[in-house]
Amino acid sequence: MASVVQSQRRLIMFVDMESYSRNDDVGQFHAQKNFRKIMREAADLCGLDRSGWTVQATGDGEFAIFPPGTSEPRIVAELVPAMERVLRDHNRQASDHARIRMRVAMHQGLVALAENGFAGKAVVTAARLVNAEPLRDALGSFPDAAVALIVSDTIHRDVVSQSYSGIRPDRFRRVRVEVKSFVDEAWIFVPDENVNCTPMDPPADRRSGARRRVEKAKRPPARRTSGSRFDFGTVTNNGPTVYGDNGRAYGSHAAWREEEDGEDGS
Repeated sequence: MASVVQSQRRLIMFVDMESYSRNDDVGQFHAQKNFRKIMREAADLCGLDRSGWTVQATGDGEFAIFPPGTSEPRIVAELVPAMERVLRDHNRQASDHARIRMRVAMHQGLVALAENGFAGKAVVTAARLVNAEPLRDALGSFPDAAVALIVSDTIHRDVVSQSYSGIRPDRFRRVRVEVKSFVDEAWIFVPDENVNCTPMDPPADRRSGARRRVEKAKRPPARRTSGSRFDFGTVTNNGPTVYGDNGRAYGSHAAWREEEDGEDGS
């Protein structure tokens, strides 16, 4: 008999620390300890009872499901700005390697408790959003910011665009998210910044890498035909070919083989 999946519609959140893997073992230990403290203080700052959240720790962050009846506008409008304020205080006193910056994704949908965690398309969507390149680019484009938020198109339509709880829709920027097979539109927000007035370009190393891949894809492959004919793009050589300062010209494979045999004295 097939088991019945019990799903409930919930507001969900993924939080991920930036550059966590660059820390050594001791650094990761302290980052996790500070992360829990920061999340607790941010929740307290806006009067949220964190004990009511269903939290699945991920090491470099957490996946949280908010209890039924949670005000989505309140979470979107208050929690992330509170995280920003707490993180700024933390980073002001921390050394460079101990600074913490976070990417946050919010979505809502049906969630089921499965054998090894939470299941549901909404969970996968939130996981893809928190790893979206535009969200990483947003955090990189504002070096003084401590938090960057991405909300699903659903959250934007139902909450952000309605200006609930003083939310300013003009401070959210629409982006296209492509992670693995996931493709969708989402909206990015950075507290105290206007993401619509600042270019959010990918880092130089990723830009140059992407440009090289495009150029390589457009470049015709080198081709060698019979005899001494060589093709490379639009350049073709039908005669003897010389390579190097002291190179010798060969008109065919046979001529090359004959001279090589002669040098060997055979």
